[in-house]
Amino acid sequence: MSSTTADTVAADRPGGFVSNWLAAGWGIGSMATATMLNAPTAMLLYVLVTLIKLDPFVVGSLIFAGKMLDVVTDPPIGALSDRTQTNLGRRRPWLLGSSFACGISFALLFNIPELGPTASYIYVGFALAVFAVAYTSFQVPYMAMPAEMTDNYHQRTKIMSWRVVFMSVGNLAGAAGYGAVAKMLGGEEANRASYGEAAIYFGVFIALAMLATFFLTKRTRQTVAVSGQGDIPLRQHIRWLFENRPLVILVGTKIAIYVGVFSALTTAMFFFTRILKLDESSFFQVMGIQMLTTVLFMPVCNWLSKRIGKKPAYVLSLGGFCVLSASWLLAGPNEPVPLLMTRAVLLGMFGAGAHLYGQSMLIDTFALDHQLTGHRREGVLSASFSFVEKACMALGPFIVGTLLSLLGFDRELATKADQSASAVLAIQIGYIGIPVFCNLVSISLLKFYHLTEADLSSAGQPS
Repeated sequence: MSSTTADTVAADRPGGFVSNWLAAGWGIGSMATATMLNAPTAMLLYVLVTLIKLDPFVVGSLIFAGKMLDVVTDPPIGALSDRTQTNLGRRRPWLLGSSFACGISFALLFNIPELGPTASYIYVGFALAVFAVAYTSFQVPYMAMPAEMTDNYHQRTKIMSWRVVFMSVGNLAGAAGYGAVAKMLGGEEANRASYGEAAIYFGVFIALAMLATFFLTKRTRQTVAVSGQGDIPLRQHIRWLFENRPLVILVGTKIAIYVGVFSALTTAMFFFTRILKLDESSFFQVMGIQMLTTVLFMPVCNWLSKRIGKKPAYVLSLGGFCVLSASWLLAGPNEPVPLLMTRAVLLGMFGAGAHLYGQSMLIDTFALDHQLTGHRREGVLSASFSFVEKACMALGPFIVGTLLSLLGFDRELATKADQSASAVLAIQIGYIGIPVFCNLVSISLLKFYHLTEADLSSAGQPS
């Protein structure tokens, strides 16, 4: 049986109630992690290739290597957070310590000294390594917290809906806001120095948001490890993971979704500047409309999950997002603004469900794990999922960098100069083809996911 720390309050009420204040306090951390995640994914390859003139294949390989280091650090940090015992609980000390490292590492990543190509590659590799360890030290313990905050099926959806709200703000800040601020600082056109200056401001923003999460979750319920849990061998942990069939299926869908998401995000600036002939500010406007719609549509998503169930709502959201993503094939330099904004609104509507239901269902599988094993392994499970997420993050830039290199993308051309037909094809594959295919794979895998509220209720809690 799990136990809780002395500062347990809201989540111990009947039904595992979690106040909106507490759920929002936890959710703020997602604004920081989404910013930290999306800015390098959307902008780093673009900046290093188009402004610093580094080779796209080499840069993509360095980003891949940095993310694989990130992947390797997930399991030990997850296990360490499970075993941590302090007056602040198991997870919150990690939030406090890593917040400063995350802000500093983000600033380092985009402030690349004036060096030759070889020295630049070494610096980028080092900065990516520091960034990876800092991000993991916050993200893994952070994502272990919702499964501890409540045992209630629908309260978990409420918690994750706040995550999606703040994650949408972070997505906008990282994927488009960072580039827009860099352009504003650079004058007529963003440049190397303006991206570096913007990174310092965003690093401060990331650190402050993470610190806010630490302080605002002071009164959340936290569990402690079951006696002897630290002695469980790795082989047993892995066996339990594969025995949790809904978790395995959901991880499979997430692998497909994340490969598509990070491929599209890495290619987005290339698509907007090279094909649509728009700049960072226009990209920010489109992303802003999309993310605002996602936030506003969240109550509808909560209602829909209770009305038809999480899985059907998830499939509907992925299907709609897939169709809208494919519609980018019809877009070009003369795209009417109303059509561009309409597409952004619809993508935001379907994207709201795609984000929310997947996250909520994941936490349900964490609850099932507790019922199946009798152990509180949220840190290990969060690390396992983070492992998958970051492996896909590594693949996105690597795939796009390889495509651009193989199909003849010319990094010496001006930003809005016409690229060759093969280079345009590489951008379209990265931004449209891969995401659409991956969403279809995810929908197919969800046919085999059958975990419901009744399943969790009937299983009961382990004694």
